Amino acid sequence: MLRPGLAAVCQVALSLCLLIGILLLDDQRLGIGWLYWTGHGLIHALTLALLAGLLVGRLQNRSRTEIPRFVELAVLLLPVADLAILAVTRWSLVNVSGFQGYLMTVPMVWLAAQHRLRGAALGISITAASMAIGPFIVPGHELLPVLLRGAAVLFLASAVTIVVVSVTMRLDEHARRLESVTSALGVVSLVLDLEDGTVLESSGRLTGPARSQDVAALLSGPLFSENGRLPLPPERSPLARALGERVLTGESVWVPLEGDRRAALSISSTRLDEQRMLLVVHDVTLSLGAVLQEEQFLANVSHELKTPLTSITGYVELVEDELDGPGGGDPSVIRSHLEVVTRNVVRLRQLILGLLETARSVSSDRIGSGGGPRRVTSFDELVRHQVEGMRPRAAVRGLRWELHGLDEPVELVNADPERLGQAVDNLLSNAVKYAHEGGLVTVTLTRDDRRARLTVADEGIGIDADDLARLYTPYFRARTATGAGVPGYGLGLMITRRILRAHGGDMTITSEVGVGTSVVFELPLART
Repeated sequence: MLRPGLAAVCQVALSLCLLIGILLLDDQRLGIGWLYWTGHGLIHALTLALLAGLLVGRLQNRSRTEIPRFVELAVLLLPVADLAILAVTRWSLVNVSGFQGYLMTVPMVWLAAQHRLRGAALGISITAASMAIGPFIVPGHELLPVLLRGAAVLFLASAVTIVVVSVTMRLDEHARRLESVTSALGVVSLVLDLEDGTVLESSGRLTGPARSQDVAALLSGPLFSENGRLPLPPERSPLARALGERVLTGESVWVPLEGDRRAALSISSTRLDEQRMLLVVHDVTLSLGAVLQEEQFLANVSHELKTPLTSITGYVELVEDELDGPGGGDPSVIRSHLEVVTRNVVRLRQLILGLLETARSVSSDRIGSGGGPRRVTSFDELVRHQVEGMRPRAAVRGLRWELHGLDEPVELVNADPERLGQAVDNLLSNAVKYAHEGGLVTVTLTRDDRRARLTVADEGIGIDADDLARLYTPYFRARTATGAGVPGYGLGLMITRRILRAHGGDMTITSEVGVGTSVVFELPLART
């Protein structure tokens, strides 16, 4: 449907053309005067009715996006009424009937713009039918000139209508493509009225946690700054700044959603004209969340590096003081100080190796080489060694072990034992770290003709269901882990899954808060 304002322009233009046509009559004789003036009166009455309807709707303080129902019906039915009136009254003029007939192009174009092919077909059909009634309305004139004038009107109006349909359908296709692109990208565009702040147009939809949400309502509610911590005062919100005629470029804010969820939105704006501002809103929850997680990770790493370095520096100074003392110092005291330095050096080494391993894992998913001689890895032996290496840590927490299937041979062809050992170590380490004191850790190894399956289950703090899908996100840590104060960097599971997928396998995690977690590795027996 055409906008009411544009429909009013079409209708007023038609009325003005009819008024100009009166001047062209000059001294020419009217064929059927009452029919001519009746047609004029009807079309002018329809024009006044449409303008009055628009005025009433405006006086009712409706926003520009709210259209009274009677105005909608008028915009839909007016072109058909105009066309029907002109189809009959065009023959009321004996000598200048062509001028009024050519005016049929206006409602025909209107129909084509509103209803595309169906509107064009309706307009052409009414115009063609008007040729048949011409000889009956003016029977006293020669038939051939009447039909030729009717055919000229039909051909001209049809050609213009077909061009309009072609252009509008092409525009529709571009609009559909743009809508598909913006929907796929999670982009919403809003056109705001700078006078009263109402939303004149809206297209697209958000993706991510804010999907199906009203973007204007989200931006009108409480907002938080880009870092997600500081609340924004209402006058600093992107919506208020855009209505204040400020041009925004990628302003990011956090929006609270139901529960404890939230979404990050990036807002850009540009002025369309004196009365309208365009806002483009994009969901950036994943990217901005990753940036904040990385900042938190770097803060944690800085803290972890600073602690052992401070300890090393302090104990080195104590050793120096001891050596400068009488008799060169007490060897036992010096040895105890150096033991502390050694422990902190080992801690630093482990942290740095973990960071290097993260960089290696993120930069490439490939493990080993595609060629070379055939290698066979005893997976059951590898798992046994990793379990034995983990027993001292488990004993400190009083954990119990239950092992199944580790005495059955499971051989993997072309696997990388070093990287697989790292993956198994990550899995066992998590089970020991997050299990309850005195809990049970169960390790089960099985195989079939094609795949090996390793399951590690613990009786521990578990993982909330909402966090399971994000466990492989770099630097992400489950709320149960952070709430329990268990140290970590949120990298182990991401690295482990990359190792498994590089071997052609995968992993699945099931968990229940307060009950425990079960992780299953699946690996092909032969990696191609």
